[in-house]
Amino acid sequence: MVAILGVMAVVVIQSYSAGLASVRASADVKLSLQRDEASTNEAVLSVDYPAASGNPAGRDVWCDAETTDWSAGKAIAFRIKADHPMRLSMSFIDRNGVAYTAWVDVAGRAWQDARIPFAAIRPNPYFQPPGSNTKAPLDVSAVARIGFASQDQQAGRFTISRIVVLD
Repeated sequence: MVAILGVMAVVVIQSYSAGLASVRASADVKLSLQRDEASTNEAVLSVDYPAASGNPAGRDVWCDAETTDWSAGKAIAFRIKADHPMRLSMSFIDRNGVAYTAWVDVAGRAWQDARIPFAAIRPNPYFQPPGSNTKAPLDVSAVARIGFASQDQQAGRFTISRIVVLD
């Protein structure tokens, strides 16, 4: 187990321990792994993304979940540092096929903690996959991957730590 935000993680969603093999993005997004020497010396994912375009998914980054059952916890948590203030979206599809999304405001230029309680996550208002059961409650007992993307208009870079579920 790992502590993040001063709390022990219940589940590791993505630690980048398999390198970039379990991380995907479009060809316009540049991914690399680094070490967070300032605090934990763990692997962190660096994402260089282009300016916004007509493709709403053009800057999405998707990570396969190392553990797919998140039901033991109550929130998703990670650390993030961006080169400028930005808004980050974080998304996943639950067991019912419903796309859920939450947004995090990132101050820029310094590491900050992010914690997204499951109770605050809502179905994505812009997209739902065919066959999703939007009448069912959130079910995080089988989540295959998690995605995130910058929501600002300009190109930039952010670095994100391991992503975990906290109790």
